[in-house]
Amino acid sequence: MDEMTLWLTPLILLPGVALLIMSTSIRFNRLHDEVHDLLDAHHQASRLTQKHLLHRTRRFRNALVALYVCVSLFAVASLVGMLAALWYGETSAWLVLGIAALGIVCLTFAAIELIRESLLAAEIIEDHEQLFGKD
Repeated sequence: MDEMTLWLTPLILLPGVALLIMSTSIRFNRLHDEVHDLLDAHHQASRLTQKHLLHRTRRFRNALVALYVCVSLFAVASLVGMLAALWYGETSAWLVLGIAALGIVCLTFAAIELIRESLLAAEIIEDHEQLFGKD
């Protein structure tokens, strides 16, 4: 892998991470609205639903923080690679790849948190069906 490719690789991953950030932010905002609707309407949601909403909120927060850290790590990896290429004529491959690997770990953690949030959302739907479903 040449020097140019090495420090550009983390930047190539950024658009995908940005899409995850946008979609996760939109979903988090919808959850925020749902929680406030329940509070404003003094809706008697079940304890289980309230618990699931709180857990979903935490999962979204964790995912967003991990995605923002991922973006930062990818940017730093590219910056380190570029500066090393400019100053030393070669990149420090192990450093760039190490930082990019940390970004990928954050991305993986965020994906796992989003999967867990989706499972909680399904549980809320099932809880609503049990409480309000028609027999």
